[in-house]
Amino acid sequence: MKYVAALQDMSLEQLIAVLEVLQRSSDSYYYVMDLTTDTYIVTNKMVERFPFANNVTENAGLFFPELIYPSDLPKVEEDIRKCAAGEQDVHELEYRWFDRAHKMVWINCRGTVITGNGGHKLLFGRVTELGKEAKADNVTGLRKEVRFQYDMEEILRDRPQTINYMMRIGIDNFKEINEKEGIEAGDNVLRELADCIMATVDPRVDVYRLMADEFMVVDSYSDSDCNAGDIYNEIRNKVSETVRRKEYSCFYTISAGIMQDEFEGKNAETILRLTEFALNEAKRRGKNQMALFDKEAYDGYLRRLDIRKLMRQDINNNFRGFQVFYQPIVSTPDYKLIGAEALLRWNCEKYGNMSPAVFIPILEESGLIIPVGKYVMWQAAHTCKKWREVVPDFHVNVNLSYVQIHKSDLMDDVDKCIKEVGIPPESLVLELTESGYIETDGRIKELFRNLKTKNFDVAIDDFGTGYSNMRYLQEIEATTVKIDRSFVVQALQNEHDYNIISHIIDMVHSLGSLVCMEGIEEEDELNKMMNTKPDMIQGYYFGKPASESQFEEQYLRTLSST
Repeated sequence: MKYVAALQDMSLEQLIAVLEVLQRSSDSYYYVMDLTTDTYIVTNKMVERFPFANNVTENAGLFFPELIYPSDLPKVEEDIRKCAAGEQDVHELEYRWFDRAHKMVWINCRGTVITGNGGHKLLFGRVTELGKEAKADNVTGLRKEVRFQYDMEEILRDRPQTINYMMRIGIDNFKEINEKEGIEAGDNVLRELADCIMATVDPRVDVYRLMADEFMVVDSYSDSDCNAGDIYNEIRNKVSETVRRKEYSCFYTISAGIMQDEFEGKNAETILRLTEFALNEAKRRGKNQMALFDKEAYDGYLRRLDIRKLMRQDINNNFRGFQVFYQPIVSTPDYKLIGAEALLRWNCEKYGNMSPAVFIPILEESGLIIPVGKYVMWQAAHTCKKWREVVPDFHVNVNLSYVQIHKSDLMDDVDKCIKEVGIPPESLVLELTESGYIETDGRIKELFRNLKTKNFDVAIDDFGTGYSNMRYLQEIEATTVKIDRSFVVQALQNEHDYNIISHIIDMVHSLGSLVCMEGIEEEDELNKMMNTKPDMIQGYYFGKPASESQFEEQYLRTLSST
């Protein structure tokens, strides 16, 4: 007890001097609070950082509302009361103070009560800024992801049933703001969004800043009946009003991913992963909206990831499981075999034969379509060379992906392929699905022009399902236009669409291009659509896709000799 008496016997100046000595050896701030006289004694560094008038603050309880964030004040006052009443001898809390610029700062305040003669009580301790320990963010005044993980482990372990919702909010175009407006503008947007969130949610709700431009809102109070969707809409409206009030000098929108149940048995890392998926879903749907976590959609997402991993393994294992099938293309009106379309198939050891509608989009999303596209091209070229010995003018159509065009040197790949295999350029017909990109993307137009100059034939696939602009057919000088099966079905069902196809074919012919009609399956379909005068037919009526050996057995020995 001697050191207690020594502290009490010190003059105010001596006590401040002791605190200043301690301050020099630490990044924390040291203080003494006289609980008996309600006096707060702090260092000069603390006065510089926080809104203390000087080193000594009398009637500290009256000053607390200026220093402590309003929603944190009740718990701090109660804890100090317990220390003064002798109900506890340690004060240790994390809460928010205001700095001199009235910005929120998360702090950890620790103190020990020492009691001298006559029951005089002093609270001696230190204050540490959590932002300096990477636990809080001084840009927004919010706690950071490391603190979220710490808090959530406790809540998810002890009381997951009390969680009403978790909402992960992201700024839709934050990278663009930083690049065009600068880091300071980005920080201002983060502060604005933090203010909008804090002004909307219940004071008891926890808000954290995650990485970069994302925030997490956690309502873990069982007596709350707030709807997460309504909360998001209110935050979004506040953001819109803030942007409008600043005359759109820095425009941005927000999206959110929300979880409302299934918290039991999960940890913080899992929650971060699931809410990230929900937020990405909202952004994939067009941004500036919210998406609820959907377990079925998430399971589908995990399955796609698994498929991507298995495809990568098979690609690295000499394209194991991948195979090129071929569907015959015949000329009209004699129905002689003149070519085939190369169609990719994949037999996965885990999932079996998988539909191209499932695995090809995954190939494109992952960029794996580039090596697989080369594989298909080379397989088709070698096969075409062999089949031209039976049908001299035989050609094979190979589908191109926009990913191949934009992320690989496609022109060089095609050129190298035909030269090394030893076939003329017209042996490969390169197909690209018709789309508005064809008209607007200069790189596609340039590629098509280069292909034409080297005598490669170009086909526009699935015509009638997308942009269907006749002008770009003239610009890129497509050799062939392939009318999609869905368009053919419509024409078979009503006269209006039938007349449209007839006129389209006439216009394509007037541009000097050929027409291949896809999806002819029955004889009556063939008879009716032949009146529109297509140049080629491709469909189940003349043959389904088959492996190389099957094609040779079924088609080369029959159709080629028709």
